[in-house]
Amino acid sequence: MFAAAWIGQSGWNWLLVAIFLCLFLAVLGQRVAGRPTGILITPRNLMSMSRFQMVIWTVIILSGYFTMALARIKAGVEDPLSIALDWHLWALMGISTASLVGSPLLLNSKKDEQPAEGTVGKVAKGLKEDETEIDQNRQGVLYSNPNVSDASISDMFQGDELQNTKYLDLAKVQMFLFTLIAATSYAVTLWNTFSAAGTDPGSLETMPGLSDGIIALLGISHTGYLSSKGITRTQTKK
Repeated sequence: MFAAAWIGQSGWNWLLVAIFLCLFLAVLGQRVAGRPTGILITPRNLMSMSRFQMVIWTVIILSGYFTMALARIKAGVEDPLSIALDWHLWALMGISTASLVGSPLLLNSKKDEQPAEGTVGKVAKGLKEDETEIDQNRQGVLYSNPNVSDASISDMFQGDELQNTKYLDLAKVQMFLFTLIAATSYAVTLWNTFSAAGTDPGSLETMPGLSDGIIALLGISHTGYLSSKGITRTQTKK
């Protein structure tokens, strides 16, 4: 990452840093969880949408700041780490962190609830899985996979509970789409910023910001995502 930021052509230097950062996270996931996507997997052996969006923004913003700082150091700029960060970026990271931390907190209360009689059997029939295995691996009314190897990308779009795990969760789909659109737009903005600097890296003084509209959309999406997790959809024992 250091070499890419130091000697890479403007624009490409940031992109290479972002790629190497992704590779580092993949190696970390492989080392810890046995899979390159291990950083996305929760203790329930499912891939998490909140983890996905946090990783996306961490990679984009951190790679941008790192590349900008190295470019300023190389150019001999006085106080090279004095890079202005728009308040929208702080708001974005706050929203992402709130979802990452709030999601398991909201789901924890469901681990103490028990599904009504016959629920596990119906779920097993719908998923075409073994009823005993589902019952052994579930956490309260929350669906869980038995092994890390069972985690898949589709987990990010499915419901969390026994009752709705075989269905798409629209709140998750919406957050994914909003995150993808916002992240892609910001990545293009970063590319243009570094490319425009060209041979004058000293002109890189501020990380690009995000509009009020994007922050509002992401805020609404994350609010819907967390609110959806607070509702218990599986019938429980009285």
